[in-house]
Amino acid sequence: MAQTKEERAAKQKAYYEANKEDISAKKKAYYEANKEKVKAYVKAYREANKETIATAKKAYREANKEDISAKKKAWNEANKEKVIAYFKAYREANKEKVAVWKANRRALKRKQIPVHLRDCPHEKKRLVEIYKLRNILSKATGVQHHVDHMWPLADGGPHWSGNLQVIPAEENMSKKASVCEETKATIIKSLYTFESERSI
Repeated sequence: MAQTKEERAAKQKAYYEANKEDISAKKKAYYEANKEKVKAYVKAYREANKETIATAKKAYREANKEDISAKKKAWNEANKEKVIAYFKAYREANKEKVAVWKANRRALKRKQIPVHLRDCPHEKKRLVEIYKLRNILSKATGVQHHVDHMWPLADGGPHWSGNLQVIPAEENMSKKASVCEETKATIIKSLYTFESERSI
């Protein structure tokens, strides 16, 4: 009598359970002997099934949020030094990106990033370039420079590249948290012109 699908699955599961170590050793030996072949197969499979894999990952994350969060927390707790070292290395290698992220976070808290620029990749690139310029000027002159909002955020100024300038830190620290109406009007006009040009 032919086996049902369920019976075959149960038999395979039982065989696997009884031979776990042997199967694992064979898999490991095969991988070691065929690393490049396996990697190429996996890469090709991922390329051909991007959407399916992304959908499956998303569904898994949604169904296992708490479990994933608990595992991450446990791993971070058990590997505190590794985590600290990783973030320290990342910050050192990506100073401009980190500075942009911090500035964006502060501005978002105040809701001062113009809506049409919040997810604009070109604007993000411009911000990174401005922070790079700050680092270059600080290194070249030996004088610490800051990225400054000409119209300060504290006075209602927008957080966007057209409202930023690179100035010596001392000058920035001595600035008032307000700006003249003429400068405000120029920045608003520039932002309006910039927004209009983007929509053409």
